[in-house]
Amino acid sequence: MTAGLPEKAPGEGVDLDELGRGQWSRRLHRLKLTPSFLAGFTILGFYAVVAAFSNVWFPGGVDQLTPHYYSGIACPVPPGPSLSLLPFSIGPHPLGVTGGMGFGVLEGLVKGTPWDLLLLSLVIFPSVLVGTLVGSWAGYRGGWADDVLMALSDVFLAIPEFVLTLVVLLFILPLVPAEWSLVVFGLLLNLVLWAPFARLVRARARGVARLPFVESARAAGASGGRILRRHILPNSVFPVLAQVPTTLATVLILLGGLEFAKLQSLALSCHGPAAPLFLPSPTFPEWTWVMANGAWAWLPSANLDPWWGYTFPALWILLFGIGVTLACDGLARLLRNPTVA
Repeated sequence: MTAGLPEKAPGEGVDLDELGRGQWSRRLHRLKLTPSFLAGFTILGFYAVVAAFSNVWFPGGVDQLTPHYYSGIACPVPPGPSLSLLPFSIGPHPLGVTGGMGFGVLEGLVKGTPWDLLLLSLVIFPSVLVGTLVGSWAGYRGGWADDVLMALSDVFLAIPEFVLTLVVLLFILPLVPAEWSLVVFGLLLNLVLWAPFARLVRARARGVARLPFVESARAAGASGGRILRRHILPNSVFPVLAQVPTTLATVLILLGGLEFAKLQSLALSCHGPAAPLFLPSPTFPEWTWVMANGAWAWLPSANLDPWWGYTFPALWILLFGIGVTLACDGLARLLRNPTVA
């Protein structure tokens, strides 16, 4: 128990009007001491540094990768990693070259980092914002507002992300300039991805709306907007953080899976590159496109396994997912119970 903080059972909620500046400082200090948040923040900071300096490490167009050659089923195995620890040497392609268009794996991952961070931000932030506002308002107001908003969210929950993606591919992206295709794809996914966040927040907000300090604020004449802003939202938002890693995984699976399917259907020989589905050009840097090229070159029947082409991109994406999960866990611990690190 921290002196000066209101006594609340874990997860019960906290009255922000009872927290002064000193108590907020202690909450932030506890956040800094949360191991999961520190680990997640460190990992995400690494990706932010890579994004900031990607064009310094690999000069040239920030939206273009360098294809070394185009390989198909009958083509030779792409060069493997040139990085050697004993004796230490880096070589021209430290993580090897992918199959498919023959991108340098490290170049693809580094140059793709700013674009993937942008894409995932376009998907996550609007979905979280809309879902949190809709869910908290529905849980607080109840009645017809709750019924209408939750019925609307159920409609969007019933639309599989894969179906929406196919609709976007068939009817919308052909009308969009190629340089905007990835951005439009990310924004349109928000049409269905906000609904799970709204459901999570609404369930929490309904309980918070019945807590004593919320009833006291209402009896004291506080406006609905103030109650929502000061009490309902801060105490209802932490379940959202558990959904964020799942949403990220959904987006990357959709993007990578469909890009791999496009390669499988079109890139069956050594006669030129197959245009990716969502990207402005075949040489556009994007993590799942690099991994799709690497995975496509794996042919067990021909005893051909350039493992570096899909292993290193998969590990790069996995590490990013771990960073997001740890950072979200640390923030959730703070929001769920400010007296426990």
